[in-house]
Amino acid sequence: MSDDPSHIFICFSSKDEPIAREVVAFLETEGLKCWISCRDVPAGRNYQETIVQALESAQGIVFLFSKSSGTSGEILKELSLAGSIKAPVFPLRLAPISPTGALRYELATRQWIDIFPDQDKALHRLAQTIQDSLEAQATAADETPDASDLEASSAAGVGSGGRATEAPQPAKKRARPMRGPVVAAGSQEFEAIRALLARHIGPIAKVVVQKAAAEARTSDDLCERLAAHVSAPSDRAAFLRTARAQFASKP
Repeated sequence: MSDDPSHIFICFSSKDEPIAREVVAFLETEGLKCWISCRDVPAGRNYQETIVQALESAQGIVFLFSKSSGTSGEILKELSLAGSIKAPVFPLRLAPISPTGALRYELATRQWIDIFPDQDKALHRLAQTIQDSLEAQATAADETPDASDLEASSAAGVGSGGRATEAPQPAKKRARPMRGPVVAAGSQEFEAIRALLARHIGPIAKVVVQKAAAEARTSDDLCERLAAHVSAPSDRAAFLRTARAQFASKP
C-alpha cells in the first residue's frame, strides 16, 4: 500500500490476524484504504516507530476487540494515542465479552459493532459507519472559514461610495497571550524526558511528551501527566522523581 495518509488504521492482536485480514479485504472493496501492520510495515523499518507514524496519519482506527486484544498492553497504547490525536475509534467486537480495566475506560464512550452472529451484515455496518464519519469530518473542514472568506465578509461591510455600512460590533475581548509548551520539542529537557518515558512505553513517548508539554501549565504538571502513562506504581514513582529532577537541575 502507498504512504497516502488518508487511511484507516487496523488495531488488532496478532492472534486475530486472520479475521483482521478479512476485515481489511472487505473495507478496501468498499473503497476504504487500510493500514495493517502485518502487511504495511516496510522491511527494515523500526516496527514501533512505523506504528506510531501510521496512527498519527490515520483518519480513523478500527479496533478488533477480543479476549487477546483486550489484555494487550500494546493495544492499549495504540488506543491511548488515538485518543490523544482525536482520531475516531470504531470497535469491532469479535466475541461476546466486555472490556475491563483501562480498556473499559478507553471504550466507555464508544459504540461497538458485534461481528457476530452475521459477519457480512456487521462489516457492511462498519464500512457505512466509517464512511459517515469521514463525510462528517470533510463537511466540518469545508465549513471552517479560511482567510479569503474572512476578507469577503469584511468587504461586504462596505457600502456604495466606499463608505462602511452601519453594523453592530461585538465587544472586543483582550487577546490572551499565546502560551508555548512547557518544554520545546528537540530541547535538551524534552529529549531527556522523552528518553525516560520511552523506557516504559517505547517510541510512542515522543508523541505523548509533545501533547503533554503543550497542555501542561507547569513542569510539575507535565511530570504528573507523563507519569500517568507508566503502569507499575513503583516505576511511576521512580519516573516522577527522575523527571522532576530534570527540571530541578535547570539553571
